[in-house]
Amino acid sequence: MRERPIEELGIVGCGGAGFPTHVKLAARNIDFLIVNGAECEPLLHKDKELLKHHTADFLKGLRAALDLTQAKQGLIGVKKKYGTLLDHLGKAIDDPRIKLLPLGDFYPAGDEYELVYEASGRLIPFGGIPLNIGCVVSNVETLLLLGRGQPMITKSLTVTGKVPHPLTVEVPVGITMREALSLAGLRDLAGLTVIDGGPMMGRLVDDVDRQVVTKTCGGLIALPSDHPLTRRMGRPQKDNSRIARSACDQCTDCTELCPRALLGYPIKPHKAMRTAQLAAFNDQNYSVESVFCSECGLCSLFSCPEDLPPREMAMAAKKAHLARGVKLTDWQGAPAVHPMRPARRVSIDRLLKKIGLLDYDRKAPLTPVELRVERVRLPLKMHIGAPSLPLVKPGDRVQAGQKIGAIPEKKLGATLHASISGRVSDVSADAITIVRE
Repeated sequence: MRERPIEELGIVGCGGAGFPTHVKLAARNIDFLIVNGAECEPLLHKDKELLKHHTADFLKGLRAALDLTQAKQGLIGVKKKYGTLLDHLGKAIDDPRIKLLPLGDFYPAGDEYELVYEASGRLIPFGGIPLNIGCVVSNVETLLLLGRGQPMITKSLTVTGKVPHPLTVEVPVGITMREALSLAGLRDLAGLTVIDGGPMMGRLVDDVDRQVVTKTCGGLIALPSDHPLTRRMGRPQKDNSRIARSACDQCTDCTELCPRALLGYPIKPHKAMRTAQLAAFNDQNYSVESVFCSECGLCSLFSCPEDLPPREMAMAAKKAHLARGVKLTDWQGAPAVHPMRPARRVSIDRLLKKIGLLDYDRKAPLTPVELRVERVRLPLKMHIGAPSLPLVKPGDRVQAGQKIGAIPEKKLGATLHASISGRVSDVSADAITIVRE
């Protein structure tokens, strides 16, 4: 089905850190290939729209992945509340290896640990990966791109928030975020702040004219700059530490509702909060369990009754402990699911109310757009691993889909392709810029 090997297509995981797809699909004889269509981040609709409108290419890619990995079963995880979509997929599936996996409407249903457990009933071992228990997880868009069999030169994303017309679009990789926002009718960003990704785990965009849509960008959300969420996301770590030191009363709600803790992992966000009152993170082991933090943000944005920053403190502790050599494999034994897990899961509706986003919870249909792109800036590192090695120099003329970056020898990485036809105007240490002629 493919004219080129997967490693020559430059496809990476489209929903997270950008793990190179050709490496992930090198696994063999697995039990489950799990499709992450949970899309648990509020406001984003990209995966649902792709499953609805590009079903054939998606299923083609899924079948190819099943063949490559020799998986016994492929499970498509979609929330059960999307009954119409599940019915549509059920009618389109024509391979006995492929089954639907209806999921609950909770956050973070799309977390890899959560999804693997829901699909297989198995728990990823301490410091392990899904492959250790016979599973591989892939994103909807990743499999769609695999089904097309073409180089990854476009990216689908939802553009929403305080915009005139929320939508999901497919655009060339490397366009500016301002260009992407304009497709939803947003041209004046005065008083607005943009989030790259979802409201729970996304990051604030510093410069919409400089920062570009990458291979891992799943959404852009524009919110008022004075919205409580954007204010919290922009708060310096020194302020988080001060707040944690002065206000936390150790109620442990952050730990009691932590999704990873409910799966049986030893993460304890309240202990990371406590360290702010005791000593620096790297001076003692009191908060060492923070290395298991998934950074989902539920503790800070929902669980804490005082709106304190346990996620941010756990992230700081995690960084400090990992830097001094702590490994998740240092823990003995195996995780065991908490008996109260079903009752303590947080629904998306409750989460939307808590973080003040109900007014922005709108449909964002997949919409064809006409966009003449005059310039793209293609970062050499849009994936886990080593940056791509440039194969072009300033002045070279390239065609859309042409390979312009290679994987360094014996390194984890991904190839890079021109997303528009034109002339290479710049090759820097971190990006290749192409302008249309």
